Amino acid sequence: MIVAQMTETLQPENPAPDRRGAARSIGADGHVVARRGGQVTSKRHSGQVDRLKILLPVVACVIIGLVLAWPQLMPNEKSFRLSAVKIQPQEAETLSMTSARFVGTDAERRPYVVTATNATEASIDADHVDLTEPKADMTQTDGTWVLGSGATGVYHRDSRSLDLKGDVTVFHDSGAEFHTERARLDLNTHDVSGDDPVSGQSPQATITSDGFRIRDRGRVVVFTGKAHLVLRQSAGGKS
Repeated sequence: MIVAQMTETLQPENPAPDRRGAARSIGADGHVVARRGGQVTSKRHSGQVDRLKILLPVVACVIIGLVLAWPQLMPNEKSFRLSAVKIQPQEAETLSMTSARFVGTDAERRPYVVTATNATEASIDADHVDLTEPKADMTQTDGTWVLGSGATGVYHRDSRSLDLKGDVTVFHDSGAEFHTERARLDLNTHDVSGDDPVSGQSPQATITSDGFRIRDRGRVVVFTGKAHLVLRQSAGGKS
């Protein structure tokens, strides 16, 4: 006789959760089967996403702030910086340069050089250039030279002349020098002239007058107005 026996699998009505929060159940084969609560896992994932949404922008702002502040925190002496400078409206319309230098030759191809610590002109097409501490060096065909300097000056491009003003000094290669307040240097002819009181000296004499003219490549010096000449005595006592 065949006896049929049925085995019933019993499961607890309320399965106990394990330590990780999963519910335990007994399967048909007698093994324990763990089931994790889907609702709990979903809540945890949602919380992590919310925290990342807040944390990532904060980290990005900190990185951008460090990039912008790094040059100030760690200055590099080898690099250069650009900064805004306030200028007056009239300064924006003028042209200026430092250590200015003008070089040219006259009709006889004699060179001349005009230098200044600063040069300013109203525009690029302006005829005259205002100079600070100008100096003019004119070389003659025989190799001699005439040098003039002053506190300020005006260089005229068209006429190729230089007007000196303030503490004007004119030197000649022969050893003569003249001091006055105003003088004009003609860069075409290499003549020098002045109508203000002048004092001069050379190895042979000293002189004062109301004005002067240096002509013919420095070979001729004319003193205008009232002049007073004092000759120097030679080594033998003769004047």
